Amino acid sequence: MADKSIQTEPDILNLRMNEAFDWSNDKNIVRDAIWNHIIEANAHDTIKTEEAMKPFLNYTDDQVRDWVEKNLKN
Repeated sequence: MADKSIQTEPDILNLRMNEAFDWSNDKNIVRDAIWNHIIEANAHDTIKTEEAMKPFLNYTDDQVRDWVEKNLKN
């Protein structure tokens, strides 16, 4: 029996953007696309960006999908 107390990151973070979202032609991994967006918004401050990325590890796939659609969909 699987231990449900073990937290795993959302699977969507490891898919290519164009695999996860039919509106995207981006071949970057979702995690990288999020990172690129956040680091631009943080004036390339890697420490701030790393902190901003941490919550994504606890999000569900749907929460990540919602964030990406609100922030990265053109």
